[in-house]
Amino acid sequence: MLAVISIAPILQTWVAQFVLARQSGLQGSIGALSARFGEVQIADLHLERDGAVFTIPYLEAQLPLTTALWNRKLAVRSLVAKGWTLDLSHSAGSADASTPAGAGPGRGEEAGALAPAAAAPTQELLHIFRAILRGAKLPCDLALDEVDLEGDVLMASAPGNPPSKVHLIVKGNGVAAGRDGDWAIDATGEFRDTRFGTVDLATHGRLAVAMDSPRTLKRVELKGDLSAEGRSLPKGLAWSVDIAAARGVGEENYTLDLSRDHRRLATILVHAPAATGRLVGTWKIDWRDTDLAPFVPERRLPAVAASGEGEFDADAALARVHAPGRLNIVAGRLGVLAPPLDFLGTVTMDTRFDLVHSGQSIRVDRLSVAVAGPGRAAVMQSLQPFDCDERTGHLTVADPRNDWLEVSVGAFPLKEFPDLPGGFTFAGGSAKGEFVVRLTQGGVAFRSKTPVTASDAAVQRAGQMVGRGLDLSLSFLADHTPGGWQLESTPLTIGSAGQRLATIEAKISRPAKADQPTVIAGTWNADLKTLASQSAIPGTGWITASSASGDFSASVGAWTSVEGKLAVVGPEADQTIAVNFQAGIGADLAVAFRAPVKITVGSNVSEVSADGTWTSEKTGDRIDVRLSSMNVALEHLQQLVTPLAALGGSPLAAGAAVGTGAAQQPAGGRDGIPFWGDWFGSVTVGFDRMRAGDRDFNDVHGIIDVEHGSLRLRDGLWELPDHGLAKAEGSIAFDPAAEFPYSLKATAELGEVDAAPLFGDPPAGHDPVFKGRFSVATTLTGNGFDLGDLVGRMEHEYRLTSKNGIIRLLKTNVAETISQPSAPVSDAMDSAGAVVGSIFGIKRNAVKSRENHVGKNTEAVLDFTYLIAEIGYDQIAITAVQGPDQTIHLREIAMTGREVCATGSGQIAFVKGWSFPVEPLSVELQLGVRGKLTGLLATAGLLSDRKDDKGYTMLNQTVHFGGTMQHIDETQWHDLLAQAAAPKPDAKGKDSTTAAGKK
Repeated sequence: MLAVISIAPILQTWVAQFVLARQSGLQGSIGALSARFGEVQIADLHLERDGAVFTIPYLEAQLPLTTALWNRKLAVRSLVAKGWTLDLSHSAGSADASTPAGAGPGRGEEAGALAPAAAAPTQELLHIFRAILRGAKLPCDLALDEVDLEGDVLMASAPGNPPSKVHLIVKGNGVAAGRDGDWAIDATGEFRDTRFGTVDLATHGRLAVAMDSPRTLKRVELKGDLSAEGRSLPKGLAWSVDIAAARGVGEENYTLDLSRDHRRLATILVHAPAATGRLVGTWKIDWRDTDLAPFVPERRLPAVAASGEGEFDADAALARVHAPGRLNIVAGRLGVLAPPLDFLGTVTMDTRFDLVHSGQSIRVDRLSVAVAGPGRAAVMQSLQPFDCDERTGHLTVADPRNDWLEVSVGAFPLKEFPDLPGGFTFAGGSAKGEFVVRLTQGGVAFRSKTPVTASDAAVQRAGQMVGRGLDLSLSFLADHTPGGWQLESTPLTIGSAGQRLATIEAKISRPAKADQPTVIAGTWNADLKTLASQSAIPGTGWITASSASGDFSASVGAWTSVEGKLAVVGPEADQTIAVNFQAGIGADLAVAFRAPVKITVGSNVSEVSADGTWTSEKTGDRIDVRLSSMNVALEHLQQLVTPLAALGGSPLAAGAAVGTGAAQQPAGGRDGIPFWGDWFGSVTVGFDRMRAGDRDFNDVHGIIDVEHGSLRLRDGLWELPDHGLAKAEGSIAFDPAAEFPYSLKATAELGEVDAAPLFGDPPAGHDPVFKGRFSVATTLTGNGFDLGDLVGRMEHEYRLTSKNGIIRLLKTNVAETISQPSAPVSDAMDSAGAVVGSIFGIKRNAVKSRENHVGKNTEAVLDFTYLIAEIGYDQIAITAVQGPDQTIHLREIAMTGREVCATGSGQIAFVKGWSFPVEPLSVELQLGVRGKLTGLLATAGLLSDRKDDKGYTMLNQTVHFGGTMQHIDETQWHDLLAQAAAPKPDAKGKDSTTAAGKK
């Protein structure tokens, strides 16, 4: 009777329920239990422990009941359980156990993208093994021969997603004390993620179980292949996983190996001493960007190979993990993270860290990163601990008043630096320096600890070298806040060969709002004398100024405005150029500008205003500018030609050699492009008054058309003193294939001008040499290999013509040089007065006696000098050429009058700093006479037997005039006449004049 009762299902169920209730920490229920004749059947079993829930609708086991009941030995010959569910989604230590209530996805999820997709399954399996090893001791001895299990395991998924379900099938031989179990594992499941969608995972492997006693487990190990498929994952994505848990004396040991393509990605060794209840261990990783790419399909990754190892120490729930270690990363293609980083190429980063992960925060107690690459090295290290919020990325430091990071750059190749503003690029040199980083209220600040310096720097623009052998030094401050960022240089120093060339101090501020402009302001100065003396910046030899300085400010946005000042000091302190400029730049990059220029040389001042526009087009840079002034000096404008030519790309070399006419290239070679570069457009000139030397030109106007192959002056006009207009036109043509690339030709017609401003004012008390009006025309020609060579070969030709005027060139007084002048000379003067009177129609009374007479030659010379003191000419033509040596060569002088003509040549020598009227004059004239003057000079013995086609008889020698145009020296002419007029002794030694008188 008792046997029947003992095997009654209802009683068996009650006994099982009673046993479950007595298990500490375990809650459960049994729907029904039937055990008879070596077979046990269980229905609706429900167990809960530490948040894990196990339910099974039906379980069937083959085992001897007598042995199980009386000897408490459970020898299961077979175990079949299907349809069961193990819910671990809310168990202690599950993936979401530490997630605060209400916490949603944030920025930290991107950094931990692997957690929901790959790390969670292995974490859950590790949790399962820990639960098995640390579970309660079995109430009876266990021996298991054959297993056939099939059910579902529920595990936590990413926040906001339902639990992930894994369908598990376990089949294999049994396990017992001294006999290891070996079961085949097949698991498939779906994991849902808001970023990856649905990911299908599959695991195929073996589960090995070992027992150290009939009632306790000693080791559990799972080896398998894990594959994943999903819409955003590449095909053939698979890993090999080896997870093992073993219980030793006073501790538990866990291992995790993750491999891919026979390459071990991660190895984790965990020790869990029972005395501390903590987890300690080591880790090692070997990851590549191809391993990470499947988990961030929407993002292109840089080329990365990362390997590292370290230790860790954690609590049992992994809520707080301390992990010191070392990580070595070889990275390339960094531009995918931030375009400015692309220039770094491939770099190696050796990172050492000591961090603590707790909840959603990572605390970094120590961090150092050493970066190395081809020709570069840098070290970054933390100066104090800091925390990073995984969800927001927000950083906080222990002491906000002190610096956070220190960065030391040992070597950095400048040629790998991003392009500079204006199209400039570094072509050589390396930089080094130190700076610190400080976290501020909501931002970060950078400050140079030592100046960042660069040696032997080279700079290019459009493939042309613009600077070499430069030494750069920069001290800076930079701040980035939610309101924007600002950068300040304090200062940037540019030098070469141990000498300072320039310094720049600037501040750049950029607000965070997109519609707010970037503001730039600063000051600068340059030592131009040193700059011109060195070869650091090619093409600066033309600079003759000693220094330059200025300031600038700009507001950069949809409309950019720029303004500033420029001051240049010339070779002398009293030679300066001052510029105030303003410019506006539109969205189409068209520039409108205004630049008043003040040029001072001593007490002379010129003021010019340049107003215009500049636009960049496909065919070049178009500039249209108007130059205006109320009072300007031509020599001052010439000081602006050289720097403007330099802007075009062909600076005028200082001290250019004078051209010889031979096609000998200068040391710098020949220009391949015109000095105005690819500029084109027009320059309009409008000056109220322009000074050229000691002359003034009023209402000067003209237009210079700038084309790709030529400069053309048109409509050149200026007002003459008599209110007439002078006209000018010309061009500079450029042909790179010609013998001389540059050719110049310009002409000007000055109309008729009074002789006085042409030849200068005479000394006080003297009449001007010329009286009349002259027509003036000039031609300017030249050619050259470059601009300096062109200037060195230029030649001015002047053509002066005049009709019906008076010339006083031959006026001289010889009477005072003749001996015994009293009576004879007086008679001669009386006679000469009669001659002059006859010319002007004045009658003379014969009041003087002829008792005393001078010689015929003396009388002839005296009469001649008074007749030619003022000569009325019919026509004068002068052709003068001023060459590169600035000397004026009088190539042809021709004058014709009623009784006098003159032809000849000469020169006016150039003396630096002297004006034209006072420069040395040298003229040789061939004089001819006719009419009454012929007899006089014949009597004086000064005529030759030559006559020209107009009947003029030539003097028997040329006449030289010297001095200056303002004060002509006629000494040779005077001496010639005086010698001819002197009394000649007769053969007997008596005075010829006395003899002549007695006759």
